[in-house]
Amino acid sequence: MLTIKDLLDRVAEDLQDKKSVRWTRLELLAHFNEAQRKFAEQRPDQMAGSIELELVAGWEQHLPASVLALIDITHNVNRQSKRITKTSMWQLDVLAAGWRAMSPASDAAHFMWDSRYPKDFAVYPPVKQGCKVHAIVSKATTDASTEASQPSVPPQWMDALRNYVMFRAYSKDAEYGNNTELAAASLQLFNDALGVQVKAANNVAPTN
Repeated sequence: MLTIKDLLDRVAEDLQDKKSVRWTRLELLAHFNEAQRKFAEQRPDQMAGSIELELVAGWEQHLPASVLALIDITHNVNRQSKRITKTSMWQLDVLAAGWRAMSPASDAAHFMWDSRYPKDFAVYPPVKQGCKVHAIVSKATTDASTEASQPSVPPQWMDALRNYVMFRAYSKDAEYGNNTELAAASLQLFNDALGVQVKAANNVAPTN
């Protein structure tokens, strides 16, 4: 498996800068962390995982910092494990006007999520403090503090991240020689790698 150190070694070799004269290792590590964040933004399906969310009292909820976006909420985490289904805000407003002011319940029955506000979601009915639900989410990346840190992205995508690091490195000296073209080519390789399965994984959120 390609480690962060291995990746940066390859980048330094490609840049013909093994002694880190023009590009320091800390600089390349910062570019790697940026590459991870870009990857998570463009391929949330590849960062999917399940977690337990503890809700606050009421209907308005907010995802923790460790989560990039919500994909699905499947069930309540209790003895009954009742299913939670996705609905829309406008349907509830039509069918159950005033639902936001309902007395808090122990379980959630429905959830609502709008991709325009990826960190926020709502539940019906309003719930009591401490209600727990099982969620499938797109996890945010964790910046690597050293080259020995574990990458946040799946190992099969490390080479794509290498291309992004190359893009950022070449962009530093874009005014010299053909670095502008090299930077553009590296970015294109990164985008192409991430776009291979985009059509198949275009919608990660459930539609019903």
